[in-house]
Amino acid sequence: MTATTTPGTGRPRTAGPAASRFGTFVPALVVGVLAAATFVLVHRALVDDAYITLAYARNLALHGTWGLLSNVESNTATSPLWVLLLAGVTAIVRRPVVALGILHVVMAVALTLSLTSAARRTGLPAWVGPVAAVAIGVNPLLLSSVGLESAFLVLLLSLLLLTAVRGAALPYGLVAGAVVLTRMDASVVVVVLTLLTPAVLKRVWIAVPAALVVVLPWMAWSWFALGSAVPDTVVIKTLQKAWEQYDVHNGMQLYVEVYGLTAVLAFLPVLLGGLGWFVLVGFGWTRRRSATSAPSELRVWPWLALGIAGVAHYVALSVLGVPPYHWYYAVLVSASTMVGAAALGACFRGLELRPVALGASAAAVVLLVASVGSDLRAGTPWALAPIQTNWAHPARYTEIALDVKTILQQQGGPQYVTSPGEVGHLAYVCDCVVDYFGDPARVQPMIDQVEAGASPLEKRLLEWNFTHRDASAPPVPVAGELFRYDRGTEPPAAQGLPTWPITTTWDMVPSDIVLQPVGGA
Repeated sequence: MTATTTPGTGRPRTAGPAASRFGTFVPALVVGVLAAATFVLVHRALVDDAYITLAYARNLALHGTWGLLSNVESNTATSPLWVLLLAGVTAIVRRPVVALGILHVVMAVALTLSLTSAARRTGLPAWVGPVAAVAIGVNPLLLSSVGLESAFLVLLLSLLLLTAVRGAALPYGLVAGAVVLTRMDASVVVVVLTLLTPAVLKRVWIAVPAALVVVLPWMAWSWFALGSAVPDTVVIKTLQKAWEQYDVHNGMQLYVEVYGLTAVLAFLPVLLGGLGWFVLVGFGWTRRRSATSAPSELRVWPWLALGIAGVAHYVALSVLGVPPYHWYYAVLVSASTMVGAAALGACFRGLELRPVALGASAAAVVLLVASVGSDLRAGTPWALAPIQTNWAHPARYTEIALDVKTILQQQGGPQYVTSPGEVGHLAYVCDCVVDYFGDPARVQPMIDQVEAGASPLEKRLLEWNFTHRDASAPPVPVAGELFRYDRGTEPPAAQGLPTWPITTTWDMVPSDIVLQPVGGA
């Protein structure tokens, strides 16, 4: 309960439970309303990879198939737990995008509540929670990642922070397992935060089994039923290279070059979070030297540890040299935002720092207003996400998918074509476009390539992972092949074939997608 002063007496009075609940849930509901508005803004402009997730969720919910295609099983869902959650809601509402909208709002509310609780337990003002949630909710990069597992992962990281603050090893372990099952590369965050949280580290013998209880059942089922314990995308990602000179470590520069101010606003929380981290270090150093140690004293270490874990995730992806997909920065951006909000709250604890706090608050308001302005400038609603790397507008992919489906139905025979390189939106709309994301047989050459270049230990692990895989399964038969050509470079044989011009705001020349016979035009 919150202590206040009774007017005219100077005696403390205590706010009742109802007032405390009111002060907690009203801001969370306001954030929920904001989240509903942002989903209306973005729902027509989901990036292509988001539709891979939506297709998996729909096919599981409505057809009982774990796959990109409704009648072909595959194991390329990078985030199994997010697919399961989205499929569960889809099974009720029957429409994946509606299910996504519901979860988008619920996750925003839950994020606010978890961060508010973490703030209170560490001696920070309760408003740190909604401020951080709003800043995350209007960030152009994170809004451009709606549909992917990014928002769910951010929520899990806030719950991981809360359980670390509480020192509750069992809930911490369960959340840690959920984090790993949502994005396996986020296990870096779990390891670092665990090592930096003494209360959990002392009871790691409880936390680790709890995490395994979450992770192992899925991996066992996937191993036997889908032919590999980890998603096939783990293999696919090892073969992906940097985009020319850009990978995760310098990819922010690429986005700034292409998208200018929008990208600056998206990544600015990383800089502000870094400054906030040093502010919290200062508070922590002052507290360490203080002779007093009241229970309500500020506890900065959990927030500092979260900031370190976010940077560790970025460093790990940079070392791997993976391409700079914009959602790979979600952990760094969101963790930095949380740290920045915590530092702002800490500045309001001391009267001597009120001028600094007011200045920082003004800067935060400017950033939030500028971010909202950038979001609205992209359209109401968006036709294309302001930060994306796709080849075509979503509406254009819908047109292409419907045209291809009509062509296949008129021709008869196989009802599939190969993808031009981006498969998510096309496969979601027509259930007729296939590549290695939807066909295990098309992944097999990639697996063979990785095994051929692996060390003896790596090869043994790969062989164990694919013990139950049917490597002899034939590929899904196709009636044609979609190819993307830079406009004007199509071969002469492509003349007269179905062709769709495409454009995008990404840094690429205008192109055409051509449907040609199997084996070339």
